[in-house]
Amino acid sequence: MKPGITIRAQTVEEAVRLALEHLGLTREEVEVRVLEEPGAGPAGNEEALVQVTPREAAAPPEEAGDPGQVGLEVLSELLRRMGLQAHVSVGEYAVEAGEARPILDVTTTNERDSGLLIGRRGETLNRLQFLVNLLVNRKLHRWPGLLVDVEHYRRRRDASLRDLARRMAERVIRTGQPITLEPMPAYERRIIHLTLRDNPQVVTQSTGEEDNRKVVIYPAGWELPTSSS
Repeated sequence: MKPGITIRAQTVEEAVRLALEHLGLTREEVEVRVLEEPGAGPAGNEEALVQVTPREAAAPPEEAGDPGQVGLEVLSELLRRMGLQAHVSVGEYAVEAGEARPILDVTTTNERDSGLLIGRRGETLNRLQFLVNLLVNRKLHRWPGLLVDVEHYRRRRDASLRDLARRMAERVIRTGQPITLEPMPAYERRIIHLTLRDNPQVVTQSTGEEDNRKVVIYPAGWELPTSSS
């Protein structure tokens, strides 16, 4: 019997699709349990977390093990197979006050390899992070929530996003008109939401579908669309 899988993606449907591809099963052959809905509140988690289990198999028990250390081993092996000379270390990164997540820091020997791992606007880095989480999930039977950074790119990007959020909020307050930001992956949209969560003069909301999903910053009191979460 195949074990189940717990997986995170932008929508419940996308998470289920990825899980079915991984398990090699159809929707009728599995039980789906939604552990977290996406977009629960303006600063909520932007991604869905689902558990997909074959109907004939019980969900496997969680394995003991530190996600950071397992992630380090997984990522180091991936980089070795890619033929890249890189060092991986484990640390903690505060996404927000009170929420520290394990982060895998990658240091490369040259800019070419760094650029290869980061990709255009961090797209390759985000895919690498998802792959590492998926492989660690296979080993531990739980979603580890690992972050992956290459030469501090993610930290610089996070700082840039926080600065962008504050500047755009100031413009919204000054003009009284909403501003729509460029499409971003779920993690980056959450940075925007968290940065402005305690600003009483603006409200943030995600809109759009899949790769075109973006954050809109509204003046406080603006009538928000009801079709987006």
